[in-house]
Amino acid sequence: MSRKKDQAGTFELLSRLPQQVVSLAKIEYENAKHEVASKAKKAGIGAGALIVALFFVFFMLQGLMIAAIAALALVWPWWLAALVVAAAMLLLAAAAVLAGVALIKRGNPVPEDTLDRVGNDVAAMSDVKFNAGPAAPAPGATPPGSGGVPQHRMPRVGEEGNWR
Repeated sequence: MSRKKDQAGTFELLSRLPQQVVSLAKIEYENAKHEVASKAKKAGIGAGALIVALFFVFFMLQGLMIAAIAALALVWPWWLAALVVAAAMLLLAAAAVLAGVALIKRGNPVPEDTLDRVGNDVAAMSDVKFNAGPAAPAPGATPPGSGGVPQHRMPRVGEEGNWR
């Protein structure tokens, strides 16, 4: 078998492998940084919008509480009306805290796409095997029944062999 002069040999390709793995790791690291930054930016904008909304909701709730106390004061004494409205506000605050904690737990900024790609890369690299057969015997040892000739060895330069 002959190869064209413009094609790289096996050893040249193998010598490029560490540089390519490092390059791939750097690219995936940059992708992860961009993905996390993008998710953090969106979360920051959402948090800012929530703060503005809460500012207006705070003043609206004061007006509603005063109106509720005034309405209940027509039937009950004013102190009892104020106590009932305060208890209702406490229940609403507890529900909001529980909902907020649940949303924060779901909003984990993990770069899932990048982790999936890296996992696929690692799986592909772990599938690469040299000579795809059983493990080679220890140096100097020969497998039984082979007549003293090792069955698996690394092909030498110029020989044909399984170079996967």
